[in-house]
Amino acid sequence: MTADVRLLERVPLLAALTPADREVLAAAAGHRRFRRGDIIFHKEDPGHALFIVQDGTVRIYVPGSQGTDLTLAVLGPGDFFGDLSLLDGRPRSASAAAGSDCSLLALERSDFLNLVRSRPDAAMAVLTVVAQRLRETDEMASDLAFLDAGGRVAKKLLELAASHGVPRPDGVRIDVALTQEELASMIGVTRESVNRNLSDFRRAGLVRNEGRRLVIQDAAALRRRCE
Repeated sequence: MTADVRLLERVPLLAALTPADREVLAAAAGHRRFRRGDIIFHKEDPGHALFIVQDGTVRIYVPGSQGTDLTLAVLGPGDFFGDLSLLDGRPRSASAAAGSDCSLLALERSDFLNLVRSRPDAAMAVLTVVAQRLRETDEMASDLAFLDAGGRVAKKLLELAASHGVPRPDGVRIDVALTQEELASMIGVTRESVNRNLSDFRRAGLVRNEGRRLVIQDAAALRRRCE
């Protein structure tokens, strides 16, 4: 099994395909590299491909009218994006930029749809992924309505630890570098609020800095903070 096939297998909407089908898609997929800060696509660009992160990080964001971006997610190896435009062919609903030097596997919409149309199991997997994305959107709206700034920071740190965490004896290291501005834009608060709450968490022994990374030392306390 090639590395590209293994990567495709990690994407839920492709996991329902047969190994032979994934081999076909892997052969059709292309490799693209981006430097940190490069724009992968802009909001409203035509949507014609699904991207899977091979290495590095990618930031998904919505540009603000006042020049301030709202970061929706920071993706790492094995994560995928662009799936909504891949399914409906409509313009991109958000922008994507390289958070670090990164390599992506790109799967064209035409190649994907040819298989989905002939595989009912694959179509059901696609629906499951879309439903999960809708649930995540609902949860984000709920957080904005009911969690204070400290609760939002705590919850986002736990989510980042779940998706990008490296377990260690002293806690879980979030293996992605985020600025306080990026973290603030992901949860809809100010950078000053993020700075204040992170300082409180550090003093309480919940987290600590390790260079540009954060190490979660007390995940249980963070969970209590966002309940």
